[in-house]
Amino acid sequence: MTMTTRLSPLEIDQTAASWAARRCAGLTSEEQLALNSWLDTDPRHVGAYAKAEAVLAELDRAGAAGPEALRMGSMPPAVTGLKRRTMLVGGAAAGLAVAAGGAIWLSRFLRQESYSTNIGETKEVVLSDGSMVTLNTNSQIQVDYNKARRQIRLVQGEALFDVAKNKKRPFIVTAADTQVRAVGTSFTVRLLPQQPVQVLVREGVVEIKRPQVPQASPVRLAANTLAVAPPEAPIATEPVAEPQVTRNLAWREGRIAFDNETLANAAREFSRYSDVQIRVPAELENQTITGLFVSTDPVGFARAAAISLNLRVEVSNREVWLRREE
Repeated sequence: MTMTTRLSPLEIDQTAASWAARRCAGLTSEEQLALNSWLDTDPRHVGAYAKAEAVLAELDRAGAAGPEALRMGSMPPAVTGLKRRTMLVGGAAAGLAVAAGGAIWLSRFLRQESYSTNIGETKEVVLSDGSMVTLNTNSQIQVDYNKARRQIRLVQGEALFDVAKNKKRPFIVTAADTQVRAVGTSFTVRLLPQQPVQVLVREGVVEIKRPQVPQASPVRLAANTLAVAPPEAPIATEPVAEPQVTRNLAWREGRIAFDNETLANAAREFSRYSDVQIRVPAELENQTITGLFVSTDPVGFARAAAISLNLRVEVSNREVWLRREE
């Protein structure tokens, strides 16, 4: 079963900062109910929100004193503590900081966020604009919002983006040399070592391009389409049947779905979710397997594959071998 963790203290501080900034701009009745619900969920949320309000108050007082008050040498203790803790983030918080004192360095610092998962872990993150990101195992993103655009960098791994519609602020995901642009849609981006970038569109339309190759025309992808972007090669696209799209997203429920997949590829996929490695001899690599498996249970998968393919399983120190029956 997949492990979905609670937010870390840093992420709680980040969410609290976003709420505090939004409250200063004015909350709708629905947003106020959402804030109240978030505060009731965890006692830590209440403390983090109080800290965020206190820091915004310090920023407001510093702004009233003039830009000089926001210099590092004369910032209030709460604000210097903020820099050490990397607490306030989000475009709204950045906007407040700029309005308070015009500190450009602070506006850039405050609007950046970073989220990550460990091996075998998934995480859902709600961004300040209402978009949701679901991170797969061993993944990391960096978020940089401003008034003109919503910029995400996929550092590694895989993420599903459910984008809140806003035609005036495009949502852009960068993975290696590939850039994916959307307004309101749902798609995944995958960036793994020694593999090309992959983009799978579940809903809506996205546009893919390589900024470093301006002469190459952008590629538009509709729903149920997969794009593969090898380095220094053209972007290739192919239609994907809706059931296959669903199978490709099984990781959200802690599952891996295989449809006539080779054992070699299956073992490689399981290595993303566990430190226990599945070993397949060369003569068995092209044997195929179909089924739905728990992503963090490579031993269970190996035993199921052994039954299906008349193989045997050997479990040793953090390795699971599939071998022919003797």
